[in-house]
Amino acid sequence: MFDVIDATGSGYHDDPRMREVEAEMIRSHELCLKISSKKPTDPDYKSLLEELFRCEIDDSVAIVSPFYCDCGCRMTIGKHITINKGATILSPGRVVIEDHVLIGPEVKIATVDHDLYDRHNLFHFGQVTIKENAWICIGAIICPGVTIGKNAVVAAGAVVTKDVPDNVVVGGNPARIIKRIK
Repeated sequence: MFDVIDATGSGYHDDPRMREVEAEMIRSHELCLKISSKKPTDPDYKSLLEELFRCEIDDSVAIVSPFYCDCGCRMTIGKHITINKGATILSPGRVVIEDHVLIGPEVKIATVDHDLYDRHNLFHFGQVTIKENAWICIGAIICPGVTIGKNAVVAAGAVVTKDVPDNVVVGGNPARIIKRIK
């Protein structure tokens, strides 16, 4: 089903292939519960993250619990990443986090939403990409299909519904450019 999501950007709840997504959500939820019950210094912490994301995690990556991700296999994590406590990442549409990214506490990232007219059955997906050296501040919300540009800053509490260019600060709801970074 993930191939269908990538190819079409949508999926129906009643599609039998959606069970694959649901199974990944259950697997990821169980692992996030285990991760969130451990200290980051626990020897099992990193191996649980690697099991969640189904890849090796660089030693420079810091993910502070509690942490929630509903489709760990759909995330790509770079190097020198910090994801602070309380982050929620809904990732069936895929999330790519490049190197040197800071994600503040209580940030929400979503790659899925419901159809306006068929909200109980039709889902729409859009990859979220956070480019190198971006900083997502406390409580920001990143909506499906958004790319956060290189060196960009998303201010605290911002709701990002559209792509953010490189080298800017955005804030507000909906987020808009409030400053250019030299």
